[in-house]
Amino acid sequence: MIDLREKHQLEDSMGFRGQWENHRQFQIAILKRNGLTQSHHFLELGCGPLTAGIPIIDYLDADRYIGVDIRSSVLDMSWREIGKAKLSKKNPRLICSKCFGDELLSPDQKFDFVYSFSVLYHLSDEILDAYFSAVSRRLSKGGKCIANVNVHIPSDKWLEFPFIKRSVNNYRDIAANHDLSTEDLGTIESLGFSGHGIEKLNPLLLFRCAKSLSTES
Repeated sequence: MIDLREKHQLEDSMGFRGQWENHRQFQIAILKRNGLTQSHHFLELGCGPLTAGIPIIDYLDADRYIGVDIRSSVLDMSWREIGKAKLSKKNPRLICSKCFGDELLSPDQKFDFVYSFSVLYHLSDEILDAYFSAVSRRLSKGGKCIANVNVHIPSDKWLEFPFIKRSVNNYRDIAANHDLSTEDLGTIESLGFSGHGIEKLNPLLLFRCAKSLSTES
């Protein structure tokens, strides 16, 4: 009963009751498919209760994972999950922040991956603009930012957060203001997500620094 209560608490803080394992398995698989290696430096913005964070921390070398979330109560759950998974030796860092960790990360700190799952559609236009500003500053040369977005479910609210429907082009335009290119990788269902909810129709987007891409070509 205690384990089931804790599981429901984790799922509710993630937002998808009954889909914990589907989300976890899909997310670590899609990151590896997009080139994540053990030595990469990884920043998860909106890490929540570490649905993806636990297998990511387990996979990465020590001192490679930083998770940021605005909810201190959820980060308390995250630390508990790290302890249960015996991953403290990996020295993950969790930051409670309203500005994507900027107040605690060094100004020049870069990451190979910036990742946000089921996060961008909870950000107002103003905060989304600040998100892409942070991503643009934080991505290393050749780095990738991966995030899913909502293009089907009408705008509403979820807990204390907005729930916003935007088109892929809306995201592309805002990202471009920060010199980020946008690639639509397809729906998460087409990429292997096996959950049953309408979120399976969410596109997964890949953002990269446009200057970095022009240098590579």
